[in-house]
Amino acid sequence: MINNKKVLLIYIICFFLFLTLILFPNYNSKTKLFTFFVKEKIESPFKFVSNEVKDLFLVLNLNFNYLNTIKKLENENDYLRSINKYLLTLTSKFSEQNKIFHQSNIELPISVGVQVLGDKNLVYNKNFIINKGSKSGLALGNYIIDGLNIVGRVVNLNLNTSEVVTVKSINYGDEVFINGKSYIVSGTNNNYLSFLRQKESNEIPDFQSGDKAVVYLDNVILKLGIVSYDNNQPILLTPDIKNFENLRVVTND
Repeated sequence: MINNKKVLLIYIICFFLFLTLILFPNYNSKTKLFTFFVKEKIESPFKFVSNEVKDLFLVLNLNFNYLNTIKKLENENDYLRSINKYLLTLTSKFSEQNKIFHQSNIELPISVGVQVLGDKNLVYNKNFIINKGSKSGLALGNYIIDGLNIVGRVVNLNLNTSEVVTVKSINYGDEVFINGKSYIVSGTNNNYLSFLRQKESNEIPDFQSGDKAVVYLDNVILKLGIVSYDNNQPILLTPDIKNFENLRVVTND
């Protein structure tokens, strides 16, 4: 059995709905606008969260790109540093020669250019062989120099070749002057020479670390090394022998 009250209620609702559509033709448009308004308000927090997430990913991506860029720049910087060290090594090879030939107050020794024929790596007794001998005016005891730095001395020679004992060898010995005073030094097969007490001399050396040890040769001053200390004992540091391309033999001694 149909409920008369429900039918009447549905009829009333339909009637008012029909009346509303007739009396208010713009109701549908207003409803649409209101719907979009509500939709916008509902979507706003979601859009905000979405934009924040996008910005976060963008920042993380940019940070990753910047880290890669920084790493590449660091690699390039390391490469440029290595190139710079290489160029410094090349220029240092000619700095002493440039100082000699362009400063008039430096006395130039009479010398002969030589080439190394063997034992350049100083593996065997820290000596090497050069391509000049007595025919070129060389004599026993002549100094071998690089610029004004002493590399060694001639210990054996024939007509066209000579053997050079380097300052690295334990067989090297010399008299040097530090602050105007004379000292005897001896090689050690290392990168330094040791000081030997002279006969009939009880004088205690009073030099300081960094003092230069030189050899006087006529009017020429040759450099042998600088003073340093190892376990409170004075030693004479000598420069590394790396450049064998500009060696000369001093012949005016």
